[in-house]
Amino acid sequence: MKQTKHTATMATILPSRLLTHSNGHFALIIPDPSIPSFDIISYRWGTPSPPYIPPDISGITWNVTISLSKLTEIKSLMITAGIKYLWCDCVCINQEDPNEKSREIANMYQYYMFASRCHILLDMDQVWNPQQIVDNLKLVDHVRTNIDGSEFATQSRLSQDVLSLLNSWAEEKEWSFPVSKSMVRSAGVELGLLNCYSTSTKYVRSVFRNLYFSRVWTFQEMILGKNITMWGVQPGNAEKMECIGPLTTWMDLAIDAADKADKLFKWIDSVREGKNPMSVNAILSCIAEDDFALEILQTQVKGIESARTDIISGGPEWWRQNYKGVANVFSAVSIQPRECGVKADLFRGLLGVFAGLFTPEEISQKMSGDDMDLISLEFFKQLSIKTERAWTRLALSGRERQGKDFSWIPVVPRQNTGRLMTTDLFAGVVNLGEFKNNASKGPLIRTMATTGLVGVPRDYMRVSLRENEGGQKAFRFKFRGCNAGKELRTGRFMSTQPIPVNEQVYSVVGDQTGRALVECATMLGFLLDPGKDTVEYRNTLLNGLRPLWAVSDRSAKPPNWVDRCVSGTPWENPTLEFMRVHNQSMHYDFTSITQCRSRLHNDTTATVTCELTVNCGCRLSGPFSLMIGAITSVHGSFLGKAAAELDKDNRIILSDGLGLVQVGDAGKDFKLVAFGGDPAAHLTHATACRKTREGNPVIHNPPLNWPTGRALVNTEFNHGAMDSMKRDYGYVDTYGSGNLLICRNNPLGDYAIIGVCIDDSIQNKKGQKAVTIQ
Repeated sequence: MKQTKHTATMATILPSRLLTHSNGHFALIIPDPSIPSFDIISYRWGTPSPPYIPPDISGITWNVTISLSKLTEIKSLMITAGIKYLWCDCVCINQEDPNEKSREIANMYQYYMFASRCHILLDMDQVWNPQQIVDNLKLVDHVRTNIDGSEFATQSRLSQDVLSLLNSWAEEKEWSFPVSKSMVRSAGVELGLLNCYSTSTKYVRSVFRNLYFSRVWTFQEMILGKNITMWGVQPGNAEKMECIGPLTTWMDLAIDAADKADKLFKWIDSVREGKNPMSVNAILSCIAEDDFALEILQTQVKGIESARTDIISGGPEWWRQNYKGVANVFSAVSIQPRECGVKADLFRGLLGVFAGLFTPEEISQKMSGDDMDLISLEFFKQLSIKTERAWTRLALSGRERQGKDFSWIPVVPRQNTGRLMTTDLFAGVVNLGEFKNNASKGPLIRTMATTGLVGVPRDYMRVSLRENEGGQKAFRFKFRGCNAGKELRTGRFMSTQPIPVNEQVYSVVGDQTGRALVECATMLGFLLDPGKDTVEYRNTLLNGLRPLWAVSDRSAKPPNWVDRCVSGTPWENPTLEFMRVHNQSMHYDFTSITQCRSRLHNDTTATVTCELTVNCGCRLSGPFSLMIGAITSVHGSFLGKAAAELDKDNRIILSDGLGLVQVGDAGKDFKLVAFGGDPAAHLTHATACRKTREGNPVIHNPPLNWPTGRALVNTEFNHGAMDSMKRDYGYVDTYGSGNLLICRNNPLGDYAIIGVCIDDSIQNKKGQKAVTIQ
């Protein structure tokens, strides 16, 4: 049995410098062991200023680039919070000395762990008392559990104090709920209850939407800090600084707000019969949107708290054996994409969490510069060596490191000039198996895999990522059936007529948005998942996409809008036999969609278009978030079902497919291949759609055998006629995040990763066995 390694004992390491304050005087000092304790600060630098030496802090002899207003805020915090000694990276590190920066990065874990308190500084135009929000949410719960959803508070046995509070929320305080008071009254729902709920949850969400929570360094500091207190300050006005409470309180509020949204929705929905359905639907629609956003926030904070538990209990090198905790850190940092001003900081900003992964010298040599290919290789290589687990990403880069050491670690895709890199590159990081560094063969992975896949991979669809001209963020969907422009049989004596092309762009505005989205999702279902339940497919796709758009009438977007928007139309329960998708085309510009709450949609991905070309000739193009979501929403896929789930210890498992391809792959092409079914089935059906008389269903006898056992591979991958005699295909289950497609070219050789499986399982004849991946 393998002997357990023990975590190294953590020695006390004082920072090389501390900022001190006494009687209005600030100075930088070299600390000594006699200092009883020090505090530490976590904040967002903001826009750097031209280099300068602060005139009112003695001991600084080098230039700093933090803005003078931000430095003033830090000093104001020291005065307000009574801090005598503070470690603050903007002045305590000579940012002009790269060697010093490397040493300090290596010590980040110790600094945050030994600091007695951590202070988070947030730029806020308005600050809120968390205790007041706690009380407000208790009021919501109290009212909900003590009156029936169909009665008003004045008809109940609530105390006079509670009735007075509800009246204050209804009549005196600013109305926050996005449905008018008159509509809420007509629905028979208590006004004060909804306004109290809406105001409180908006406060919680606004705190976590602060730019502070969008950076990598602050993610690390939030995890490592102890006794964390949050402070709100008006930008540029250091005198307007207030304590807004412990971070743990706000994290609890994020969980509590999600719980209240879910329960309030069920409470109102349970008694909707007999009420004004339009008003009730409008209210439920708003709460449903809150519920989803708060659910994601709840998952995020639970994952962060789980990471804190792993790190605090495990010591500085907690990551050596806790592979579930390592995967959780990558999921937690990428569930809401974060960014850095310097590309390399996407990795360096996590080195405090992974204390001891690199020495200061290694940080200086291997983690500097802007060669993200090299930096990502060194990071995952070092993590694999020291944990003895093979770490990779569930990603199919356009430039794999084939034939080289650590070839199973995909590169970070090259970014276009000006493109922002985010922590999306950590999406889908997985533990592949046991890592061994073989003396003769080099780095090897030993893992369990399902081998002997039945059939051979044959391609039937091409996936292309393209950067929009000028970085345009328009939400557009274009579909052209392969029969568009050809002749369609219409009656006897071989009479025909042209099939419309519909090249003109149709602008979809406001209230029409829901129905048009369902139509597009239906087209995608017929082409990506033919022969399966298209209604289930489009619900999976659109409920994961969660698009937001403005409507003039709330009835246009009821809670179950995906089904309701097409109710009573041929789109309600469409069939492949009657829809004749290959004879159709559409070109929609969704002008009212402002954003989508899918992780696949963010500022970076919004400028990337994904094009799909089926081998029959059908062509589709749409936003990255819609099209990658469409690929992963197929029946039998473990991807696309839920953006994020929590295991029993609240570690995050991401499964929305963001890691399949990434925005840096813009300009690259990929292929969808299938091990089973007939890859020419689309073409057969397309021909029948064109030749079958109008009004008649397209029927195939025998039924078509649609592609199954699907996987995404590089366009360079090919399977020739002679390869069937020697190649063996399989896949490695990465337990929740997706399966990696592997292949070996001869019976005695090692396997190599060649793609990512879309389907959860592929028919096989050998079952699971231990394999070696090189």
